[in-house]
Amino acid sequence: MKTFNLKRIVFLLLIALAIIFVCSLFKDQIKNGMQNSFSGVKSFFWNLTTRDSKSCNFNEASYDIKLSRLSLLEEENVLLKEIIGISLHEDYVFEIAGVTQKNILEDVIAVNKGEKDGIKEGMPVLTSEKALVGKVFKTYPDYSEILLITSKKSVIDIKIISEGDYAIAKGEDNLKIALDSLEKKSLVKEGDVCITSSLGGHYEEGLLVGKISSITNLASEVFKTGSIEPFFNLNDLDKVLIIKNDK
Repeated sequence: MKTFNLKRIVFLLLIALAIIFVCSLFKDQIKNGMQNSFSGVKSFFWNLTTRDSKSCNFNEASYDIKLSRLSLLEEENVLLKEIIGISLHEDYVFEIAGVTQKNILEDVIAVNKGEKDGIKEGMPVLTSEKALVGKVFKTYPDYSEILLITSKKSVIDIKIISEGDYAIAKGEDNLKIALDSLEKKSLVKEGDVCITSSLGGHYEEGLLVGKISSITNLASEVFKTGSIEPFFNLNDLDKVLIIKNDK
């Protein structure tokens, strides 16, 4: 009996290892499928909770769907008009993407545009006000993951508009950004606006990063440090612009 139980345990362990191995081989496809499924469920329950309780018959439901699509098109048209006002040095191709998930613990968001839409890793992501949100760091067929500028993995060369001084914006996680490497002689003050600098070669110069919320000047430190408040509010972020390529 003990031998039978041992064989059964070994057999179950082998099956479990086989399942883990298969999942590891197809993890991207599985993740992409799960994202699509959860996005569909999310949309379903959103529509279910916001739809008027009187819209119960098929005709009214059909009308709601058409109205929703029309509203979405109008929103995108407004967003595209706002894009025209973005004063970048080159002409860019933008992709409008909807935010489907927000992972505050890892400072990552997911959007509903992916490889099928021409999205690639490293593409900058903005709000319609030209505020930098982050960059694409992982793509799947139907969606992408965006690393926020508040992530510890994010380091950005910045320029402070008021004085023209340069510094570095380092993500600290938890939607926070640290100001670093600001020269001691700098006259930069709280409230000054920071934009991306072309020094690092990662971003086009002039994208809004945030405003300085505090400055620390310790005698024991070589540079001034502080904190930066990003220009985007994650709670209000439902659509973003992805810069697909420059011409």
